Parts: sequence; C-alpha cells; structure tokens
Amino acid sequence: MAKSNKKDPSSVGRRDFMKKLGLGVGAVGFGAAAYASGFKNLDKMMETPLAERKLPFWVKEVDEPTVEIDWENMEIFHGPENTLFNPASWENPQDYMDIYDRNIASTKKNVQDNVPGLSLKDRALADANCWGWGGRSGADLASPWAGADVKANPMWEHPTMFYTPEDYGVSKHEGTPEENSKMLRTAGRIMGASDMGFVKLDEKTKKLLWGKITFEDVEKGYAEPEKNKYVLPNKELWAVCSVIPQSLWMQQYSERMSWASSNTMSYSRANIYGNRLSVFLRGLGYQAYGGDTESMGRSVGFGVMAGLGEYGRAGILISPKYGTDIRTVLITITDLPLAVTKPIDAGITKFCETCKKCGEMCPSGAISMEEKPFWGGGEAYQAKGIKGWYMDAKKCYSFMLGGEPDCSRCQTVCPFTKFDDAVIHDLIKLSIGSAPLLNSAIRKMDDIFGYGEEPDLNETPWDLDPMDIPLYGLDKSRS
Repeated sequence: MAKSNKKDPSSVGRRDFMKKLGLGVGAVGFGAAAYASGFKNLDKMMETPLAERKLPFWVKEVDEPTVEIDWENMEIFHGPENTLFNPASWENPQDYMDIYDRNIASTKKNVQDNVPGLSLKDRALADANCWGWGGRSGADLASPWAGADVKANPMWEHPTMFYTPEDYGVSKHEGTPEENSKMLRTAGRIMGASDMGFVKLDEKTKKLLWGKITFEDVEKGYAEPEKNKYVLPNKELWAVCSVIPQSLWMQQYSERMSWASSNTMSYSRANIYGNRLSVFLRGLGYQAYGGDTESMGRSVGFGVMAGLGEYGRAGILISPKYGTDIRTVLITITDLPLAVTKPIDAGITKFCETCKKCGEMCPSGAISMEEKPFWGGGEAYQAKGIKGWYMDAKKCYSFMLGGEPDCSRCQTVCPFTKFDDAVIHDLIKLSIGSAPLLNSAIRKMDDIFGYGEEPDLNETPWDLDPMDIPLYGLDKSRS
C-alpha cells in the first residue's frame, strides 16, 4: 500500500490498542492479544529503482546474445501470412489441409470416446479460452441472443470448425444439477471468475432482469435491437452469476483514478469472460444469453440472491470472501440445469448499520448515513422494492465524471475489503457473523490500524520494482 504519514499500525501496543477501542485489556475473549502481537504491517513495500531488473544470481547480462546473429545478412521476414499457419505458404497447400483434417478427425473421435482430458466438456473449455476474446460484430460472432454462435469466423481459411456436440456427432452434455454447478464453478475459475452462484428464474427473480427482456414460447431466444426487444424462451432457465474481481492492490491508490482505472480494467475482463462462458455453454450443447456487463439485469440483486454477498450501505455487493473488491457480478442466462445457491447471512448488512465508514469517507456525500435501511425508490434511477440504503447517484456521478476521472473510495475503505494474508481477518469476520455487539469495536479497530486512510500522493506504483507488482494487478491472496 501507499505509505501513510500517520503512525505505523504495527507499532500500536496491545495496551494502547485496547484503550483506543474503549475496552479493558482483557475485555475481548476471542484473541485480542493476537491482534496487537501478531499483526503484520501490510503497508510496507520494498522500494527499488523503477528501471532496475532483478535477475537470479547465476544469470548475468552480456553485450551479445548467446545465439550468433549475422546482422549484415539478416533477412526481414514478410509477416505472419508467410508462416505455416497459412496453407498458402505451403509448397502444396493440400498438405496443410490433410494435416488439419487429421487433427479435426482425431479431436472428434476423442470427444466421441469421452477420453479423459479430451472429452466434450474439456473441448468446450478449450474453445472458450481460445475463442472467448472475440468481439460480436457482423459475421464474426453472432449476437449472444442467437446462442453465441462462433462458427463463422473469417480469420480461418478452413471453415470446418467444431464447436457444438452436434458438430462432434455426440449428444449434449448430461449431468445432475449439482455436477453441472461444480463443472461451471471449475471452468469459471479458469476463465476468470473469482466466485460463482446460480439463481433459478421464477416469477420473483425474473423481476431482476431488465424490463426490455420478455419471454415467449419459442425454442431459442432472439433480439430485435431496433425495437429494443430481447426475448428469452419460456422454459426452465438459470442465471449464472459470476463474480469479476477488481484489483484491491490498484484500488488503494483511489485518488488517482483508482490507479490506472482498476474498475474499468475489470469491466474489460468481464466482457472477455462473458464471451468465454457463452462459448463454453454452447460447446456443451446449451443456450447462453448475456455476455457483457449490462446485457441482462441487476448485478447486485442477482449477486444477493445467488449468495455471493450481502447488500451494503453503498448499494453495492459485499462478499464475505472479497469484501467490496468486486467490479461486477456478470449475469449469463442458460438452460443448463443447475443447483441453486441460496442467499447468505454473514452479519454484513447488520454491520453496515454500525460502520458507516463508506458514507463518512465518500468525497461526494452520496452515501446515506441513515442508521437503519429504509424503503426507497422515489427517483427515476432507483427501483422500488428493496429495504436498504439508497445512494444519491447524481452526487456520485457528478463527482466521478465531472472532475476526477474515477472514484472507488467506498470500496477501498470498506472494512471487509482487506488483504487477507493474516488470520486476523478471518477472526474478525467470524465475530461479525456471530457477535454483532462487537461491530462498533471492530470499526474502531479498522481505523486504528490505518485502513482506508488518504494515500500518500507522493508515491505511486510507478516507483515500485515492476516484479513486485501483482500480475494483472490482482492480489496474490485473491487471484
């Protein structure tokens, strides 16, 4: 984290710590001594020159590479069209086609024989990771409302590509709802979701979809964008709710556009992930609708119903695992039967009544400071039906878009959004869920240890050793 000018949290002694909480030294019976004695200061980072590259001690830099190069006679290669991936670059293009056809035949046979590691679900996941990055335009990728058809890809000269069970000559994937849910959670982690839950669409949960989405007695959904009409088939459907992580490490520099826009970076990852998930579901033989961050419905509502977190004071989802370190819950609708995940109670919404830290530190004053949740929805940009805290979105947007490029302050300062290398955070979460009378003391503890303070604007990630920066900006404890 960025350095703070305030007192080093690790220097707070046990006795002083307990005094600041307003408690006696022996007042807390769940390991208070461990907090003071075992707390590791996470604000310290190694400082090295930006351009310095650290190499293992047995590696040395040399003036010339260990491969001999004749720069005088170095031939300039024309480009990728001359590589062997292009059949036109072969002396006999039919040789390429024959090799390619053998590959397709082998892949098809492995799927038909259900070979471990090469089965239908393995192939579907491989295709998802391979083709999931594609955009949705023209003939490249059809609308997700058409079932995420990816066969017509003009990048390939050879059009015989297999993506569906029908193409492989096998029946669609069959599994119990529980098996299907576990399969999706495994695939989701590989494709980029930190967590996943499942909601059955019924007369209640359908209300979390956008109003422009309707249901008809059709086999497959369709869209008429010019009419703002999006239709789902009137059949059993489930919402796959995928948690897309946001970098807490980047987010801590929240006075600098959440440093390099960690939130918008997560949106781009979410859209890639959505494409991957759609391709995966299609490869299993099932329909998929969605695919981007705003295509289906209310992400917080679905996240709550899927048990991925609880509704928080700032109107955002708070996860017991990841806190508010979530950019979105991406919603994909499918007809793959799934075992639903139920809502949870981890004491989080109750804790928000006492905490109020996000409201106190919101630079726009947009977050309600009412102690108890209330029925709202009086504004056009609010939906009725939730007893919670309603944000003044105009204040938030005016600050976020009217001057500073971005803001994630409410997420950064939340006591649930912390690096979780130390067991102290697990103990605190246990207390919040089982002993709410300690919530006020825990909030004070969050301040004592210096969490959520204004960052030192004289230091930025550009000053760190590049190899100390988490890959993709995602924290190693949460990646």
